[in-house]
Amino acid sequence: MNVIFSMLFLTVMLQARAPVFEIDLWPGEGVPRFEAVSKELMLHELPLTSSRIVSTVAVLPGQNVDFDDTLYRTVEAGRIEVLQPSEIDGRVIGKVNRLTRSDYNSNKFKTFKRELQPKMIIEYIQDRAEGTCFLGIDGEVLDTLCPTDHDPKLHVLTEPKTEWWIHVVLGVSAGWIQVSDSTVRDVR
Repeated sequence: MNVIFSMLFLTVMLQARAPVFEIDLWPGEGVPRFEAVSKELMLHELPLTSSRIVSTVAVLPGQNVDFDDTLYRTVEAGRIEVLQPSEIDGRVIGKVNRLTRSDYNSNKFKTFKRELQPKMIIEYIQDRAEGTCFLGIDGEVLDTLCPTDHDPKLHVLTEPKTEWWIHVVLGVSAGWIQVSDSTVRDVR
């Protein structure tokens, strides 16, 4: 019994842990457009897999699914190793794990330029759009051109693990759906 309780407790704790980082924007360029993949969509109360399912809605595969909110979450940061001395620059977002759309689009963040030394490990938080990404150095989130694209001075050790959630209204039902190969897909 103690083993079962311990496993259940560990499962709940892993699902409840704070995300590495989240932003209320979608990944990539352009405005996403979604189509249903399955015949049923389970709508969650909150953008969490452990959240209560508030409704199950019948849809047709290929049916357009409109959204009115989005959340892109990093649940596990990737890692980038610096191979040769180099430099990055961009905006310092700060020691945060959440960024709003309005803050992201504001001019409130200071710019930075940072030297990178060999053997340094950088957190690869998530890709943004137009070749940019969020990186983590010394606990701070940095918005910068993504140095992972064809840069021989850096090596991606692991990719970040992310979740993308959208809030949808289908008829009289509303809730959050995790974007995946089995729910809805972005067809922009």
